[in-house]
Amino acid sequence: MKISKYLALGSVVLSTMFSSSCVGDLDVKPEDPDIKIEPSSKAEMESLLGALYYDLLTSDGLDVSDGGAGSFTRCHFNLQEIVADECFISEKWNDPGYTVLNFNTWGNDNEWQYAAYSRENHLAKIASVYINDLHKYGPAYYTDEEIKALDAEARTLRALANYYLIDLFGRGPWITEDSPTGAIPETYDRKQLFDGTVADLKAHVDNLIPAAQQVYGRVSREAGYMLLAKLYLNAEVYTGTPMWQECADALKNVVNTGLQLAPEYKYLFCASNDKYVGNGEIIWGVPQRIGFTETYGGTTYLTVGAWIEAEGDDTPLAEQLTKLNNSGTPWSGLRLRPELSRALKGDPRRLIYEGSFQEDIPDLAGYNETSCGYMLIKYTNTTEDDYYNAAGATNNDSQISDTDYPLFRLADAYLMLAECQLHGVNCNGYDYFNRVRARAGLDPISQPSASEILHERQCELYMEGHRRSDLIRFNRYTGSTYLWSWKGGVETGASIPDYRALFAIPYQYVATVGQNPGY
Repeated sequence: MKISKYLALGSVVLSTMFSSSCVGDLDVKPEDPDIKIEPSSKAEMESLLGALYYDLLTSDGLDVSDGGAGSFTRCHFNLQEIVADECFISEKWNDPGYTVLNFNTWGNDNEWQYAAYSRENHLAKIASVYINDLHKYGPAYYTDEEIKALDAEARTLRALANYYLIDLFGRGPWITEDSPTGAIPETYDRKQLFDGTVADLKAHVDNLIPAAQQVYGRVSREAGYMLLAKLYLNAEVYTGTPMWQECADALKNVVNTGLQLAPEYKYLFCASNDKYVGNGEIIWGVPQRIGFTETYGGTTYLTVGAWIEAEGDDTPLAEQLTKLNNSGTPWSGLRLRPELSRALKGDPRRLIYEGSFQEDIPDLAGYNETSCGYMLIKYTNTTEDDYYNAAGATNNDSQISDTDYPLFRLADAYLMLAECQLHGVNCNGYDYFNRVRARAGLDPISQPSASEILHERQCELYMEGHRRSDLIRFNRYTGSTYLWSWKGGVETGASIPDYRALFAIPYQYVATVGQNPGY
């Protein structure tokens, strides 16, 4: 089944739940006294759960400049990828907030940071409200075991919001089911957020339904452990204390459950990739389907947003690519930095179209549509059984993508285990590392170095929303040890200060939660 009924139902109630973006006003009770706020049926309880998932897709409720800017998937992708060495946004869009991300020169007034921070806090709040409602009203509709599983599901979604809060901003409100609605939650620092999130996730993750039994589009036990492993993976960055053994232990609950790598890499990013979501390689995916779960974030942003029509390019490949896109008028905005293109040279996973474009980016301000930056073709809107759209029949005549957005993949878990072994953990991580390379048709590396693991992570996971965090963990983000084009606003790259390993707290929240050093 391509879409879960819970996701569809969620869109109905979300608009009544989104509140003001200020932390002190995270009140999900509607102001209109005639609006019903207490569920009175199982269907309404399921609709409330659906709202949590829909919050990963919707742009509703945020005052931003573009229709897709408020989407959880889009703003978080931007804060992981545009600020690193993989992509940039064309100046021709002239949208607010992108240039400073391209140049690593953001302040506290960037709308992408505002959108991300708002989404994190909102998801944490509505998940907490759902947990309260579940225990208050749920016994009328669910067994005790079902309530435990649903409770764990909501907690895992809340933990996802906290994970991004910890990773990107390092401070914020600690929102739980015990937080009084309408009151200002206590502000936690990075370690407090980490400790609280890990403790809550550990206490409930085993109550999640295993992937083989879970409904498509919903969080499984394996997804919960993958999220826990992600927190442990970055523990030294977040808290100063490495937790490699804990990371490997959590990953064992992912890799030892029967999940398998997909046979073909490129099919993980096409419109039929739902077959790999949940009980497959995509451990946690955000479903997208035209007419049901539509968004201008997610993979819509990564297909039509990345697609460019090159004038005069009438080669057979260009015609093939037009069929591969089949999603309306190209936005011609998202382009690739040369560092990504070069890292993937000779790698079968290099899903990049060169055409008449230029690999280098000599002048972002004087951007010309056909001159700077190659085109991403990793995400497509065709299906596995006719990936190249041979007859041109797969044309949905829409700018919306039908391809699910991959949050976490099994290949990532394998590469994380390699990193754990690099740091002294006995976990067979190098064997898992070489399984990823074998799927790509590459020779094994018996004892990969840190630089080889980081390189493999880029080649396998590029443009999936992990790159900034990876560079920080490998000490390659700030400073001048590693430079990429337009880092620090200079074409050849320039050092950026260490404080930019965290984003500024958006000015709308500073009075409540304070500001990070350097801003």
